[in-house]
Amino acid sequence: MEAPFDVTSWDGITGAIYAGYGSVEWLWILLSLACVVAAIIGGWRHEKHAYETAQKGGK
Repeated sequence: MEAPFDVTSWDGITGAIYAGYGSVEWLWILLSLACVVAAIIGGWRHEKHAYETAQKGGK
C-alpha cells in the first residue's frame, strides 16, 4: 500500500489520509460483492427448499 507523500514521520502531515491509495481496492470490492451474491443465492435456494417442503406437509 502506497502513501501519497514521501516523508518518514507524521510531522507536518495534515488533512484526510486515504489508506487505500495505490492499493487493489477493486479486488476487495469485487470479493465483497461476490460474497453478497453468494449469500443471496444461498438464502434463496434454502427458502425455496423450505417452502416446497412445507407445501408437501412434511420434513
